[in-house]
Amino acid sequence: FSICNLPPEYRYHTSNLLLTSISPGPKEQNPGQIQWFLRPIVSDLLCLWRNGIKVPTESCPEGHLVWVTLVAVVCDKPAAHKIRGFGSHSDTYLCMCCWIMQADKDKAVAFAKMICTNAEHRQLGEEYRKPANTTACKNFVKEHATWFTQLSRLPYFDLISQIVVDPMHNLFLGMSVPF
Repeated sequence: FSICNLPPEYRYHTSNLLLTSISPGPKEQNPGQIQWFLRPIVSDLLCLWRNGIKVPTESCPEGHLVWVTLVAVVCDKPAAHKIRGFGSHSDTYLCMCCWIMQADKDKAVAFAKMICTNAEHRQLGEEYRKPANTTACKNFVKEHATWFTQLSRLPYFDLISQIVVDPMHNLFLGMSVPF
């Protein structure tokens, strides 16, 4: 985490970055494991947003009350899918931000599809939680390419616009061609 209200020249100094956790290896986590991993972080963020925390400073040694919000999650595309609660690139829907289907990706009609909204994604995530068995959940993900994400517990967080795919990561991995 970086402290966004610091001046830009200090924001990303290592002394001003906050490490909340490191996901265990040696293999990449599946979406369910990512959500279990996010659960305590989101719980802490909810507390910090609702109640704030007193932070002592030189000018206010008894503590200045500050509130904390998650401004953005920046990651590569596979991580964005897992964190947002969106199916993988091989699921029914191709894009995390709109309703382009795999079958339509080479057709002009695909680009007339509506943009996925935060409210739609949250509602689908809640519907994912309703089925009683794992088969029904798997079928739901196959049909809607969506599952519940812990980030939806943050009422201020927009699941569509505040999860950003880091373009530099993709360039370094050779996943996209630079212009």
